Amino acid sequence: MVMLVTKVIRLFDRVQFPLHHAWLKLLSEALDGSVLDKPLLDEANCIASAMGSEYVAVLNSLLENNPDVFGEFLSLKVCVKKRKAVEGAEFSTNIEFIELKLAKYNTTKTPQEQRIEQQKAQEQKLKQRQIASEKMFADLRAKYDKQFIDFPSLNIKSIRRHSKAAYILTTLNKGMITDADYLWLKQKGFENDLVISMYYLRRAENSKRIWNTTNKPWNLVNALADYRKANKAKSALTLVNKHFPFKFANGNKKLKSALLTTAGGVKRDLNMLEQAIEFGIQAHELTLQDYRPCTLIGACKMLSGDISQGHEWYQKAISRGFESDSYEQEIRSIYMRAKANDRAEIRKLLMGDGWCYKWLK
Repeated sequence: MVMLVTKVIRLFDRVQFPLHHAWLKLLSEALDGSVLDKPLLDEANCIASAMGSEYVAVLNSLLENNPDVFGEFLSLKVCVKKRKAVEGAEFSTNIEFIELKLAKYNTTKTPQEQRIEQQKAQEQKLKQRQIASEKMFADLRAKYDKQFIDFPSLNIKSIRRHSKAAYILTTLNKGMITDADYLWLKQKGFENDLVISMYYLRRAENSKRIWNTTNKPWNLVNALADYRKANKAKSALTLVNKHFPFKFANGNKKLKSALLTTAGGVKRDLNMLEQAIEFGIQAHELTLQDYRPCTLIGACKMLSGDISQGHEWYQKAISRGFESDSYEQEIRSIYMRAKANDRAEIRKLLMGDGWCYKWLK
């Protein structure tokens, strides 16, 4: 009888027919042994009554060892499959009662269900580890933030809070710092391209505000110069285009020359070399002894490929006070950017004049 029930159990898959499977498992337990387990059998009979008269009948056939009982179970399965297809459930009535009664017997899990449960347990462990890891990093970050501060806009990290460096860099992020504070940053190794650009940008914006407020033209000169140092030539060009030809400086040759030279530098930065040369010539005519227009013209001439003329203008600048160190720095920058043919000509002219720099060899 037990073997028959075991065979019947295979008809009713636990996943597809969980209530039938559980009822048959209950019957298997009741019949397993030399003596019937009457309490379990009574429980199975009670549940069969709730399932329907056909279940009571098939149970009686089983107990009476009816040889056709397996066929009766097959007929039941056909009926159940149809019911599930139409109604979506194993039974039409008494479902809650049947589920309640069979709950404690419906515990065996299929291999697939066991795998699913194991997977869920593993996912839960991973989630808990992730939560713990995130909490640990959050705690470490909170501890770090209490002690240090980062300045991503300046590419500087891990500055101790309340230090002088933190104070100066915070001020620089918000506005202008003093020249002394900038010098301190340089001396302490905090200077980089972003710090330099930010420092001169703040200066440029400050000079621009003063110029707009007071109309004192030297502030416009300073704003243009600092925009260049901050690599913001386009911002400087906007100011140049707005105020050129600088009529407010007429009568003051030094001021007009400074405005033209600085504006010419802006044009040079944007590779507007012909206009830059024009500005430089106008500035030179106003202040013949100032070396600054000469360096502007010399650089633009060389950058445009007129190496000989550029060299001559640089010689004029040197004779007017252009320092040799500044000359080397500027001519080297031009040399490194020049084409191969222009480099050869620059090298020839410089060495012919006795400028034997190491980087020329």
